[in-house]
Order: sequence, then structure tokens, then C-alpha cells
Amino acid sequence: MTLAVLFVLGSLYCAVGSQSAASASLKNVRYNIETVAQGCETELNSPEQKARCRKDVPHELKVLRQYEVTFTAYGLRAANGQHPVASVVWTMKLATSIPGLTLVVLVAAFFVAGEWSRGSIVPRLLYEARLSRLLAAKAAAVWLWMLTLVAVSSAVTGTVGMLYTRSAFPLPSPGALGEVLAETATVLVAGAAVLAGAAAGAVVLAALVRLPLRTSLVGLLLLLLVVQTAGMPVVGAWLPGGALSDLVGFGGLDSVWDHFWVSTAPSTVPAALRAVPTLLGIALLWAFLQRRSRTRDLV
Repeated sequence: MTLAVLFVLGSLYCAVGSQSAASASLKNVRYNIETVAQGCETELNSPEQKARCRKDVPHELKVLRQYEVTFTAYGLRAANGQHPVASVVWTMKLATSIPGLTLVVLVAAFFVAGEWSRGSIVPRLLYEARLSRLLAAKAAAVWLWMLTLVAVSSAVTGTVGMLYTRSAFPLPSPGALGEVLAETATVLVAGAAVLAGAAAGAVVLAALVRLPLRTSLVGLLLLLLVVQTAGMPVVGAWLPGGALSDLVGFGGLDSVWDHFWVSTAPSTVPAALRAVPTLLGIALLWAFLQRRSRTRDLV
């Protein structure tokens, strides 16, 4: 429950901070665009200075327009937190980045490895001797818990966005309702798939390590490795980090979640297909755990 509350409050804090920064950036660049030409006409400038200033205006305006395009794109994505539907996009992307995946590792560590360290796994295995079925149920429980957390956090973020931040930090609309629904559905499906894979991987890791603290440490180190290898030339797009970032739609634009991921090398192969090696890796770990459970004492 403590981890859930921290995630909800952290997501809300990140959303408000992102909206505030995006709104301020847009406001400043648009103000500079409006005043850049007027700055040449001050009485303190000589005619030569005014002429030189006017000559530089087109270049300055071009640069400011480029900044405006970037800040507008950032503002459009930050505005998801102000929308009753698109707030799901905001929260799901945070849940499939470092904060959410860290949460999956910690929950699996204490929910699965904790049972081995406490010995409470014994009566469960007596009731359900098939380890794969037991672990599948635990992975499903972790996955459903994360989806519920995303739903609750999205509702909190969206409500605060509509009641407060929408007026406090004006931003461009995320788009028409049809476009918002389409993007939300895409991110929701992709994010749910990523969380399912993360839950399965974390549960298998916890069952192999069987100690909560050690599972947490190993899981976080593996997560760091996933992030750092996402930008490797050629192969990075096929590794877990590259496939995940492209599948969910991280674009290196948002300062809240995207900065955790290094941009992958461009690939024409669909992200869903590039996720296959990761799924095969999880399946091999699962098979190894099953084989080990047949040849040695489970507890």
C-alpha cells in the first residue's frame, strides 16, 4: 500500500511539474516572438544599431519558431495529464518506465521471494504442487495490481488536471476526442503487454533468487542494464530496452519518463516483433526454473 501511494503521489507530482514547465516554456517563447522585433525600436539605439538589429530579426525569429515547435510538442504530451481520458497515457508511460518497473521488481521480490525466505511457500506447494501454475498466478496478481494502480493514478491525475492545472498551466489540447481515444487505446494495450512481461520476468527472477533484498538488488541492476543497452547501435532496437521504448512510444521528448531511455537506432522492424527475443528469454528462464524444480527440493 505504501508503494502504491508513493506511485500515485509521484505520478501526480511529475504531471503537475511537467505541465508547469511546458506552459512556462510556451509562454516565454511566444512572448519573445512577439517582442523580438519591437526591441529594435528603442530610443536608446542609434539608426545604425536599429538597422543591424532589424537585419538579425529574421534569424532570431527562425530560431524562436523552432523552439516554439519543440515546446508545443512537449506541451501537447504534457497536456495528457489535464485530460480525463489521456491521463491514462501519462500514467501508463510512467508505469512502463523506471518508476513503474522498479515497483514491479520490489513487489515481486517481497510477494514471491519473501515467501521462500519466510517458509510460507511450503503449504502453497503442498496445495498446488505445479510450480509453474503457482508462479503464473503470482505473475497475474502482480500484473493486475499494476493495472489497478495505473487506473487509480490516472483518475487522480486527470481529476487534478481538470480541476486545477488546466487553468493554472494552460496548454494546447491533446487533440480531438477520437484521436485521444485511439492513442490511449494503443498505449494502454502496449503498456499492459509490457507490464505483463515485466511481471512474469520479475516473478521468475524472485523464484530463482528466493531472497527479497537480493532479488530487489539483482532486479534493479538488470533494469539498469536494460536502460543502458537500449541505445546500442544495430542490436539496441532488438534488446528489451529498445523494444520497450519503441513499443510504448517513448520519443526522447518528455523530461519525466523519456530521459531514462537512450534513443534507439532507427529500425523498420515493428516493435512488437523486436520484443520476441525478450519474451523468449523470459520463457527460457521459466523453463530453467521448471527443470530445476524437478531435480532439487523446491524449498
